[in-house]
Amino acid sequence: MSESNLNLTAAKKGAVIVVSLAGSLDAETAPRLDRAVSKLHDDGQTKVVCDLKGLKFISSAGLGTLSALRKKLKAAGGDLRLAAPTKEVLDVFELLSFTKIFNISASIDSAVDGF
Repeated sequence: MSESNLNLTAAKKGAVIVVSLAGSLDAETAPRLDRAVSKLHDDGQTKVVCDLKGLKFISSAGLGTLSALRKKLKAAGGDLRLAAPTKEVLDVFELLSFTKIFNISASIDSAVDGF
């Protein structure tokens, strides 16, 4: 039995959708995030902030999903920005130089204001 779990909630903040992640973003749970953000994209919502304060773990599959979603949203004139990562999650982004790829803000408000 797997221990993977990811809770997703979405809220509109102006023209931006904030998707809050809680739990683990890995090979088992990443497809749920992909489907959720892809649906936002299909509905014309291309400005997305992922609130990472509840994210406890991210795997290479999770990183790959975030990267692919960012590329999809940027191609549509939007972006995928990240907010409030835990130290452990931020350490993974720094180790893999993803901090050079993603716009990562300390708070949701600063990520939203960046649009």
